[in-house]
Amino acid sequence: MKIELVYFGRSSEFLMMTSESMVIPEQSCTLGQVLNRLRERGDRWAYELDDSNVICTVDQRAAIPAEVIADGDEIGIFSRISLFEI
Repeated sequence: MKIELVYFGRSSEFLMMTSESMVIPEQSCTLGQVLNRLRERGDRWAYELDDSNVICTVDQRAAIPAEVIADGDEIGIFSRISLFEI
């Protein structure tokens, strides 16, 4: 399945990304699993996408890590931390 990731505010600045597509080979995946894949990219990603720092939406609805992701979903990623706290 293919999903779209959109980064907003501090997350966009800190990760130097505005959006990307991700192909997920599994038939079923949760938001938490998607975030874990992103954290595996390394230090910057692990820090910014820590559960205590990140707020996510799925198709513009507030979402929790246990939410199941479907093909074509858009994941919005926001930071709880201000740009001025870097």
